[in-house]
Amino acid sequence: MKPIVLVHGAWHGPWCWAKVLHGLRDAGITGVAPELPLREGPSADVAVVREVVTGLDDAVVLGHSYGGVVISAACSGLTNVAHLVYLCAFQLAEEETTATVLGAFPNRMAACTRVDGDERTIGGEHLVELFYADCPAEDVALARRSLRPMPTTPSPALPYRSAWRDVPSTYVVCERDGAIPPAAQRAMAARARKVRRWDTSHSPFFSRPELVVELLLELAADG
Repeated sequence: MKPIVLVHGAWHGPWCWAKVLHGLRDAGITGVAPELPLREGPSADVAVVREVVTGLDDAVVLGHSYGGVVISAACSGLTNVAHLVYLCAFQLAEEETTATVLGAFPNRMAACTRVDGDERTIGGEHLVELFYADCPAEDVALARRSLRPMPTTPSPALPYRSAWRDVPSTYVVCERDGAIPPAAQRAMAARARKVRRWDTSHSPFFSRPELVVELLLELAADG
């Protein structure tokens, strides 16, 4: 079975994958969830994931939300990646940024974001609306305690060939997502080889971890 790498999104950390990692362990699958620095910019995040993936054979690499930007760059040019998964994630072309994609669709992200000096956070009153609409209360409480600030500097387009151009990919559209509009996800999903549609919020790792585990087990066993 192929090893799994789980890459969290903006503001989050490896803690968000606890249920998924538990499910993978029960199935005898190796799962790794690296912690992105976040505050140091995309290049630092990419370097962390590339180092992890480089040490694995035939890996399945999943990125959630902003994590999609990271895996597209981190896996670029690698020959040991079997499959990419974009979980309601940014599956960007080289000239795109998260801002250009979100700017093309009505969304609430800008209105819900707070800037304090060089830190960018999401207003606590908006967390459920954007990220956790269908999630258990205890998971929402964990997120409130654990979310980290992002830098205020916009993420630039990175100088790489997007890995999804060379590696098979699956896009998961989360139809009740309050952060990345489902219409934007469907547009990006056209770039993937396979598409799944789940009736979940932005955080199925909390609300429907069994769906995430089932998909990863399928990909880990493929071929």
